Amino acid sequence: MRTGLGYLLRNFTKKHRVSVRDRELEREVWYMYISPMRMVLAVLGVLLVMFAVVVTAVVYTPILDTLPGYPGKKAREILLANIERIDSLEYSLRIMQAYSDNVALIMEGKTPLADRPTDRDDTPASEKALVPPSAADSLLRAQLEGDGRFALVNATVTPSGAVVRRMEFIAPVKGEVISRFDPGRNMFGTGIVPDGAQQVVAAQAGTVVMSQWTPEDGNTIQIQHGDNYLSFYKHNSQLLKRVGDRVETGEVIGYVEPGVVDNATRPSGEFIFELWADGHPADPEKYVIFQ
Repeated sequence: MRTGLGYLLRNFTKKHRVSVRDRELEREVWYMYISPMRMVLAVLGVLLVMFAVVVTAVVYTPILDTLPGYPGKKAREILLANIERIDSLEYSLRIMQAYSDNVALIMEGKTPLADRPTDRDDTPASEKALVPPSAADSLLRAQLEGDGRFALVNATVTPSGAVVRRMEFIAPVKGEVISRFDPGRNMFGTGIVPDGAQQVVAAQAGTVVMSQWTPEDGNTIQIQHGDNYLSFYKHNSQLLKRVGDRVETGEVIGYVEPGVVDNATRPSGEFIFELWADGHPADPEKYVIFQ
């Protein structure tokens, strides 16, 4: 066949007349000469141009971000940012773990290790070396191992030699401390001048074992706490709890009002708070912040 595929292959470079005829007029209205080779080259050129346009649009425009389910440039940026954030969190966790391990060593009386985490997991681990304690380390250890306000050793030794666990107490009233703990003067608690009329709250949860007026201490409440602790609240202007009542930390147990004198043994309006551990008086200011 003259116009078959075999003919076109045999005459691949030979020009052929391609025309457009008007069917009604039966005449040729347009024509051109083209070879099969040029036709193939033209099609390949068009495809190459279309490929270049598509690649340029994908690389330099956010067209992929508009296609649902396709990871575009914005999605890749978010993914990279999340990977960096996760890596930073992992590094921070390693630093916190090293800090916790060093604090544990300090509490055990040992020297902390100088093993700061590295940024890369594939970095060869260096041998841990002991470092001499600095002045700041020694000061921190003294504060943690002492018996002051910031001590982490949660126990105290009474004069009888018994070990009593250290508990946390809150201030029953707020005011100025005018009398401090001094057993030599028979002052077994702390004297406070309250900042105006206010409520008296329980320093720690417990059970009321005494609630009455006495000639020496006026309106007094005594609360039994855990671990053999007793707290006394003396010279209240009014009592709200009775013997046997269970109270929680910070619960109102009475009122105090400066200027109201309940007896003549203490200055006007002075409130006395005492704390006893295992049957022995303890300095309340070692357990409570009053101001």
